[in-house]
Amino acid sequence: MKAGEKLSLEQIRAFLEATGEVEFKARGQEELYAWVGAVLKGQEYRQLSKGNKGLVRQYIVKMTGLSRAQTTRLIGQWMETGSLKVKPRQRVRFTPRYTRADIELLAQVDEAHETLSGPATLKILHREYHDFADP
Repeated sequence: MKAGEKLSLEQIRAFLEATGEVEFKARGQEELYAWVGAVLKGQEYRQLSKGNKGLVRQYIVKMTGLSRAQTTRLIGQWMETGSLKVKPRQRVRFTPRYTRADIELLAQVDEAHETLSGPATLKILHREYHDFADP
């Protein structure tokens, strides 16, 4: 919706009362955040009364399909920084326990014993280790 950020508060109120389900299709999170930021800026959200802020919040929730909590978080971010930015994903990567060579060796042992169950392979390896460690 191109002009969605330029509606007056009365138009927003009428829109919320008149419509049922609305689906807003953004091409990505950046576009969605840009639209929400434009609505907040266009409505001069900082100067609105508490009731009108709630009206704008309901409008954003209805148009974007975001939850109230997500919308509140975005509005809080916009109030603090004046803009909305997509945060990069932070993935936790654990250090690998086994090396590539360990995995290949385990696969060879598994093939040599005709793909036994995991516990059976573990028992064979455990027995071999103790035979090797205790001469």
